[in-house]
Amino acid sequence: MFPKESRDFCGMLLPRAHLTSCAISIPAFGCSGGRLAQLPQARRFTALLAACVFISISPFARSAAAQAPPATPPAKLGPLDPEAGKALFQQNCVNCHGLDATGEEGPNLHGVPAALGDAAVANIIRRGIPGTGMPSSYTITEQDAANIVAWIRSLDSAPAPPAVGDAKKGEAVYASAGCSACHMIEGVGGNIGPDLSRIGVQRGPANLKARLLDPAANLPKPVGGFVSGGGVTQYLMFRAVEKDGRSTEGMRVGEDSFSIILKDAQGKLHGFRKPDLLKLEKEPGKSFMPSFKDTLSGAQMDDLIAYLSTLKAAQ
Repeated sequence: MFPKESRDFCGMLLPRAHLTSCAISIPAFGCSGGRLAQLPQARRFTALLAACVFISISPFARSAAAQAPPATPPAKLGPLDPEAGKALFQQNCVNCHGLDATGEEGPNLHGVPAALGDAAVANIIRRGIPGTGMPSSYTITEQDAANIVAWIRSLDSAPAPPAVGDAKKGEAVYASAGCSACHMIEGVGGNIGPDLSRIGVQRGPANLKARLLDPAANLPKPVGGFVSGGGVTQYLMFRAVEKDGRSTEGMRVGEDSFSIILKDAQGKLHGFRKPDLLKLEKEPGKSFMPSFKDTLSGAQMDDLIAYLSTLKAAQ
């Protein structure tokens, strides 16, 4: 921590101890409106100040390096135990990846160790993927992670379940149901709902069916993104009422303490200052996306899910 005492150079507070420890004379210069009056002197001052800072922090850098723990070699793994890995998967992973690792909120993991390598998948299990919904888990040891990977890899040798639905017919259902008005696939379609270009690796069949039946239930919670706060719910509906009585209904696409941005059913953005509103209400249970429960037959639903499951565009 720096000492509280400081000197003020043109509005810049500089730690006294760090300045006095540097035996370099600084030529006088003037200030005007918070800016340096003499640019050449300012450049000399900046260079001298940088030298002072470097000299003053070098001992702290050496001290921190001396205190850093030495690098530890990778743990020596014992024999792999896929059954133990299955139990750990069921305790830690099923909510996102499904009981059989075919995907729910998270992607289908079948074939992932073969594609990425066992060590890479084990590393993801322990350290997560920053900026996504995949968290780190340091309670899982390297041996645990290796066992989980061994179980996932064993699934690749199991016979594939019979296909349900016809993807070709499902593509026709997608077109006839008007899904492209709100959703985009590889740059084609609307932007009101989420991009579906990679929905086949982001959602499992059971999760896709649940969203087609009740779109407003279990709305996604991203990590990062435009909506401030990272973990807030996406596609949540709001109703904003202005003081003159005008009302706007839309999905929240951005919000902070003093403002909110809503997207209406036509994709138009509306920005509001919260203090200027008469009322701002959440509308849980509502969605621009209709339920297909009563509009698609069971066979059509299976076909549509089969088509969506094929959408696995490269990132």
